[in-house]
Amino acid sequence: MKIHFDISHVAHLNFFSNAIKQLNDGGHRVFLTVLDRGSLINIARREFPEYEIYKSGRHRGGVWSIIVEANVIKFFRLLVFYMRRKPDVTLSCGGFVAGAVMMIAGRKNYQFDDDPERKNNVRLERFTSTLLYFPRVVKQQGNIRLYNGVKEWAYLSPQSFTPDEIALSEYNLLPGSYFFVREVSRKTLNYMNQEKDQVIEAIINATKGMPVLFSLEVKADRYLYPDDWVLLKEPVSDIHSLIYYSRALISSGDSMAREACVLGVPAYYCGGRRMTVNDFLSSTGLFNNVEPQKLAESIDARDYDENWRKLYRQKLVSEWDDITGLIVSLATAQNTGE
Repeated sequence: MKIHFDISHVAHLNFFSNAIKQLNDGGHRVFLTVLDRGSLINIARREFPEYEIYKSGRHRGGVWSIIVEANVIKFFRLLVFYMRRKPDVTLSCGGFVAGAVMMIAGRKNYQFDDDPERKNNVRLERFTSTLLYFPRVVKQQGNIRLYNGVKEWAYLSPQSFTPDEIALSEYNLLPGSYFFVREVSRKTLNYMNQEKDQVIEAIINATKGMPVLFSLEVKADRYLYPDDWVLLKEPVSDIHSLIYYSRALISSGDSMAREACVLGVPAYYCGGRRMTVNDFLSSTGLFNNVEPQKLAESIDARDYDENWRKLYRQKLVSEWDDITGLIVSLATAQNTGE
């Protein structure tokens, strides 16, 4: 089969990565269309050097680029891609454009989302998808199907990921000796209303007295942070091991906070978005949705316990679904009903 994955975010590349490799190893022909967004295309080429990768559109931040370059222009580029490659099935995450092309072509497409708060986007996903998959944060109805877990589990479950202490040697760090901080760009629809100075000040105050390893999406903002904070050197070869061995993670973006939670790391999200999937994770006791001004008092200074993290992740294995297995089964299905 000819299987097409449409990628518009690094988290989506991670989400599909294991399924892509399994399908390729299984003899299927796999195509990737990737949005020109930050370093996403370079990451895709580094992770999948042997695959055909096509630029689908562009995302430079701001409303105009998001609407026109990342959606309208992307639609026409994907239409050309389809006419040339004619994939049997398309899988995408968090967007409906690739699904719209496949719907017009009369081919199967399976979409994944975990953000029901974007109601207009979800309506378009439902209209254009063969089936639309969510975590258990919405009702199963129509063509909506549910899986138990979160999308980060597809690439961070123990079957998919094993942390490696070697990742710490480049930064001269020991397990549990540092905070991991993630700061995202505020040039997206999700975060353009975020109070930048307030968030930065809150994170700096909350991490006083501890080494900090941080990931900064907008590198030009480095001057806003303490000189002794260690900025990640890109490309980062094993960022999830660096998260796993941290004392705790603080993030102004929601994706990496969910990754930390799945890894068994206390996560403090101070980005301000209210998401039902984050509420779903709150039941683990690790995901903390915190207002910036309350961040310092909310940090739990529990001791680092790797054995506890291993047991926690094994518990999730018994409770949550094999999401990569689901993706592979959909990609290779011979009918459009289920």
